[in-house]
Amino acid sequence: MIKHWKQLTGNIVIVMAVFSLLSACGFQLRGAQDVSEDKKLVTLIAGNADQQLLSSLRQNMKFNGIREVSGADYQIRILDSRYKRRAATISSNADVDEYEISVEVKILIANKQGQPLTNDINIQRERIYSYDKDAAAASSKQEELLRKELYNSIAQTILRRYLATKPAQ
Repeated sequence: MIKHWKQLTGNIVIVMAVFSLLSACGFQLRGAQDVSEDKKLVTLIAGNADQQLLSSLRQNMKFNGIREVSGADYQIRILDSRYKRRAATISSNADVDEYEISVEVKILIANKQGQPLTNDINIQRERIYSYDKDAAAASSKQEELLRKELYNSIAQTILRRYLATKPAQ
């Protein structure tokens, strides 16, 4: 019984040491941000934003404990959102070998009264992927996945910019 208790105590000490080391080195989940109390509520003004961008932004806000409400002390305004797809590489047969997809978003952070706290912020992401006309469905799925990743990356950048914004003096 005593041997079992010593082994259990030893395991508990090891687990506590691992957690202590993880917290001491600043470990946190990927995408998690430190959010001050004054920024836990935000008004989101969508403009012409793509629904996939809004979905990614809301998901990232929820993950970081930020709630979307009207009349909050801060506003995130999405002024413009554009998705582009173009042929990046063309084969000798005039077939597309690679496509480039890009997303560009223009935002502004404002206070409750709508006064800008930042200049317009342009955020752009792009990816190139191989296209196989013989496997068009797979290429389409790949584009869909990359597009989702682009919007998620932009949503994380929007939140980082929002959280770094200082109130007007």
